[in-house]
This record gives sequence, structure tokens and C-alpha cells, in this order.
Amino acid sequence: MKIVLLGAACLLFAAGCSKNIGSGSEESGMTDECLQSNIIYNGNISLYSFDRWPEDAPENDNIRKEIIRTLNCLGGIGSREAVWSSYGSVKPVSFGEDFDFSYNDEVIGELQSAGLGYCLQMKVDALAANPDDYGEQWERNARWYVSMIARRYGDAPLYYIPMNEPDNQGQRTGDTPALTTEQIIRVQKVVYETLKSYNPDIKVASSPLCLLQNTVEFDYTSSGRDVLMAGITRYCDYFAFHKHVDIGEDGRYSETDLWDLMDEAEQAGYPRRPAIVNENGTYLTLDIVFPEATEQQQRLYKAYWIGNDLIQMKSLGLKYIVVYSLAGSLSQNGEYNIMDVETKVGSGYLIHEQEYNSYRDLWNPSAHALSKGINGGFETDNPDKSRGWVVSFRGRSFTGIGRVEPKEWDYVSIVDVGARSGSRCLEMSPIDFVPGASVYDKGGISANRCRRLVEGCVPGRSYRVSAWVRLVPDTSESVDDAPAGTLRAMGFDPTGKGRAEASVDYADSKGEYVQTEVVFRAENPWVVISLEHNGKGYAFWDDVSIAAM
Repeated sequence: MKIVLLGAACLLFAAGCSKNIGSGSEESGMTDECLQSNIIYNGNISLYSFDRWPEDAPENDNIRKEIIRTLNCLGGIGSREAVWSSYGSVKPVSFGEDFDFSYNDEVIGELQSAGLGYCLQMKVDALAANPDDYGEQWERNARWYVSMIARRYGDAPLYYIPMNEPDNQGQRTGDTPALTTEQIIRVQKVVYETLKSYNPDIKVASSPLCLLQNTVEFDYTSSGRDVLMAGITRYCDYFAFHKHVDIGEDGRYSETDLWDLMDEAEQAGYPRRPAIVNENGTYLTLDIVFPEATEQQQRLYKAYWIGNDLIQMKSLGLKYIVVYSLAGSLSQNGEYNIMDVETKVGSGYLIHEQEYNSYRDLWNPSAHALSKGINGGFETDNPDKSRGWVVSFRGRSFTGIGRVEPKEWDYVSIVDVGARSGSRCLEMSPIDFVPGASVYDKGGISANRCRRLVEGCVPGRSYRVSAWVRLVPDTSESVDDAPAGTLRAMGFDPTGKGRAEASVDYADSKGEYVQTEVVFRAENPWVVISLEHNGKGYAFWDDVSIAAM
């Protein structure tokens, strides 16, 4: 494997809105462009002490500095950190007692000096003394502890989180059980009220749970749906969740359920909130995914997934996306880490180059700026289907994929026949559905989806997305298997409330190109354009455009 050493020479991405001058503006018809990152990396620099263990200080100093350099090289806006406790090595606080924040002050100071923000996990479950199982004594201690944090850091953090995965016993100290739904809501309410009473401008996210959906497969005490239906959005500015199991509409536990669950909670009378994915990563290099793969093949597949994941997360319209993990995670034997701080090489540390390059090259807005054009006529080659026009695929199959490249890539290609204009178009071909079943048996494919992230939308402005589609039946299929296509604009609304889609079926097309369009009002500075096909017959797409109204 090729090793890359991290150094200080990096190009930094400055978030913000600016005027667009030249270079692709003819295709978009736009003159204004807003490029603003919302990507946070799980830096974990609070794990590497300054002086708590003096014998480790020199090595930890190097690790912290290297992580911060990497955060800047990757273009992230900040780091996910926690009030340091090492799960119980710091004594829980009771009412009236002081807490030593000097360690956190140094961590935060280093981030701020590097121009980076941070979100702060408060570890209220571990650091507020709890002698009566979240009763009155606990509440008094918790309000005291939280008020100390509020006075010290105010509204400087991007957001606060009370605790991490409260539904997971593995995240608790000692033999402390996982929290019930009722206890999760109680902690959230106490933390939210205490922070807001000190400073209403402080932003609070809900404590993220392991899964959005209810399931009996895992031994968790609650779910995202449970806390939403218990009214957790009354006590947060952002709803936070974790994603470690799959990706996309065909996923086993899909994050696309998020807005359906938010709809359900809103119908029950609870407020709608923007959402945050506070841990975003799926382990892919295990035998369950590709038993025969070499390490190089495994990491290449994960690099593919990173481009796909970016589109999926952006299509959800999330307020913040936390990439898990840059360094320091022990989960899955450290597989989530982009940087391996256990392997020192020269003056740096080993990084997993394929994954690192995907995050560096793709996960900043300038890579997808509308001023650069969107290749809407498909005249430019797009050989890597995890970049540019991205073919969405399941990130993890529970039955094994048995191949390096995603099966979904077999069905979507840029071709040089059948174009409406120019010489090329995008072809979506029939999916090899199992007779009598609704999805492909191994890949779990229900439809063809090809998507393009467009950064640079100006919040408050309306846009029109237009595309031409030609639908052609497969002569081997029955009359009931007519092709259909759908154009969607996704992710432009941070609460998932806005939906923009238009469908075309064979009766509309009859084998000829027809135009379809959607209009949306941007609230986020990006949109994901989605071209979709039901996998029946053929769909040809051409002349896709986006323009401000």
C-alpha cells in the first residue's frame, strides 16, 4: 500500500459566499454563488493529552498537531470533541463542586488557533453524579455541571450534545445500563433548558442514537423513532443521529427514513428540526462485504463508497455532517480511521490514501461548484461513477457483494447513441429483476439512480432544474413493465420539508424525448439533482440544466 505523509503544506478551503466570475457560468446562467462547507471531522484530539500522562506528552503533541493539519488539509470546518473523561477516569461532579476545564481549554484553544470550530459532547451521563437514577439529586448535579460548561464556552461551539448513544450499554461507564427512552428525554430536557437559560443563542443537538428505526435485531433500549415520537425535538435545535449500517434508499436500515420519521413526529404535534448526522461511516472492509478482496480492493471499494455517501448525505439536506472518523476510533479495530496514529512513518503517520483522497477531493463545496458546470449534456467522460454524476449504490450488502465494483454500475452508463443533442446521453438499462420479486436478489436494487451534487446555490433564491428523458420499453418484458423516469431536486431544505419531483411514464414519452422540470427554493447552499428510472425498459437522459429564476 502506498503511504502518504501528512505535512503542513495544504490548500485551505475558505467557506463563504462570493461572486462567481466566468468559468462555467454560461451553463448555469448564474452570477452569484454561495460556497459554504458543513463538514465536521471526528478529530478526537481530546484523546491525546497535554500533560495528564507526562511520559506520553511528546508523542501526543505530535499526534494532535498532525490531526489538526489534516483537518485543515481536508477542508473541514471543525472537529467533534468531548469534555474529556476517558469514561470514568474523572470523578463525576456534584452540586457545588468545581470541574477542571483546563484540559479542554487547551484542546479548544488549539482548534481555534488553527481556524477550526468544534462541536462538544458534554458526557452528562458520566460527569454529573447520579445517586438516584436520574432523579432530583441527579438533576441538581446535572444543572450545576451544565451551567459551568455554559459559562465557560457559551455559544462558541457549533452545537452541544448531552451524551453519546444513550441507547447503547457499550457506551456507558462500568455496569451502568443504557438509558430508557424516558431517561433520554429527561436528560435532553435538563441540558437544553439549562443551556438556553444561560444563553438563548447556544445551539443544542439531541443525543444521537445508534439506529433511526425500531428493530429487535440489536440490543438497544431506544431508537431515533422512539425519541422523536416522545417529543425530543421540543428540547433541541437539531435532531442528531448516527449512521453505521448502510446507505441509500435500498439500504437495510436506510437513513432516508429520517424525514418520514420526522413527518410522523410532526403529525403527532412535535416541532420539526434540521438534522445532523453526528457519526457517519460504514465499515466495509470486512468479510461480510467482499470475502475474497485484497486490502487494496477493500479500500478502493470504500473510496467508491465515500463519493456515494457524500451525495446521499447532501441529498438529506443535513445541517452538519460529521465524518467518522479521522483518528482515534477503536471501533471495528480502527477500520473507521482515515489516519492510523499507531503507525508512525518518518515525521508523519500512515494514512489510508484512497479514502483520504476521496474525502480531500470531494468533501468540500468547491469541487462541485455550479460555476464549473454540471456536464448536463454528458458530453464529458465520467469514468468514475463515484464522482461527477454518481450512480447510487448500496454501501453494504449483508449477503456479500462478491465483486469490487457495485452491481448498480452495470445499469447506468454514458453512451454515444440516442442523444437528444450533441453526441452523448445517459442510458439506464433494464435491471435484472428476479421473476416475481420486486428487487434484484443479491444487490437489493429497486431502481436506477444517478445523481449530481451542485454547490453554490444562494439561500432564499428559487431555481429550476430541467431534464429531457426518452423512455423505451424492453421488448422481452410484458406490457405491465413499462419504463418510467423521475427527476428530483433533493437536499435543498435543512428540515426535509421541501420536496421537488416530477415523473414521466412511457405514455408521456412513447420513445421520444420529453422535457420535465422541477422548481425549488434553496435554503441550503446546495442541491442534489437525481435522475431515476424504475429499472423497466430503458431511460435515456440528456440536456440536464439548472438555472436561477
